[in-house]
Amino acid sequence: MTIEKAKQVLYQHVINPIIEFEIERNLFIDEKGRDKYNSIVRNNVENRNGVYLWVNSGNNEIIYIGMAGKIKSNGKYGNHSIQKRLLAARGKDKMTKKYVQTNDYIRNIMTDKDIQKIKFYIMYSKIGEPPAFLEALLLYEFYKINTRLPMLNSSF
Repeated sequence: MTIEKAKQVLYQHVINPIIEFEIERNLFIDEKGRDKYNSIVRNNVENRNGVYLWVNSGNNEIIYIGMAGKIKSNGKYGNHSIQKRLLAARGKDKMTKKYVQTNDYIRNIMTDKDIQKIKFYIMYSKIGEPPAFLEALLLYEFYKINTRLPMLNSSF
């Protein structure tokens, strides 16, 4: 699936414009690279709900589809926005048992997979459009086309 197909699938469910920016692997060479990553996210991503995609800029492959903004039982959205998701911990490292921040996660992926640049696409949900539904649409479409999930999505 291409990013253009993803945009087409979600066209009626998201607010335009779609936000795009890139993170380069050499950003993390600098000792302040993690802070620079966080600054790029804060400057480009609002505290809103929706979905985000990571694309390997070298081959235009979608490597991850994620979402932020769960709806609670009372119908209200939680306060975990896309910005917060891209700045937060992604879980504990199995070896060290320490939380891994997203900036370190991105750096590690880029190093392990030899990715020079990752392009981020941020799509904010329209009111009444649950981010989990939008993520499911994208994962389903990706799966239909590729008979697998993006390399960094572990399940659907």
